[in-house]
Amino acid sequence: MIKMTRNEAQLLLAGIRVLHHLNGRSPTPEELADLLQHSASSVRLQLAFLDDLGVAALVKSAFETHAEIRDHLAVEELPAEGGPEISEDLRDFDRRKAEEAEKMSKLFESGEHQEQQRQKMDRMGKDLEDFKKKKPVNPFGDD
Repeated sequence: MIKMTRNEAQLLLAGIRVLHHLNGRSPTPEELADLLQHSASSVRLQLAFLDDLGVAALVKSAFETHAEIRDHLAVEELPAEGGPEISEDLRDFDRRKAEEAEKMSKLFESGEHQEQQRQKMDRMGKDLEDFKKKKPVNPFGDD
């Protein structure tokens, strides 16, 4: 379970207010993450936590999910000190995910993937030729 301080929750609510003012609509979790310079996954977890408390709501539509403030006074019930215990793990996860995406893009850009596919098709063609060269075996044993 994620734990948030009162200040962290107020910062998230302030981000929602600022982006709503600037864009004229409720912000997405990704927009909040960009504004606050946090990972999108940690912002989503924090919003889910605030949603459970009734402070904010994650409203899902057919096109996107956006955050809205419901009861900003409920933030006062949160402790003044402490913080999310999972944030370091989320940063590590986001870093590994970015490294994996970079590795995949390099694989496709370098042409290595196409070379692997070509080699695989060559092996399959050779196996097919070898199969065709084999003498058929009569299943009834009449050789």
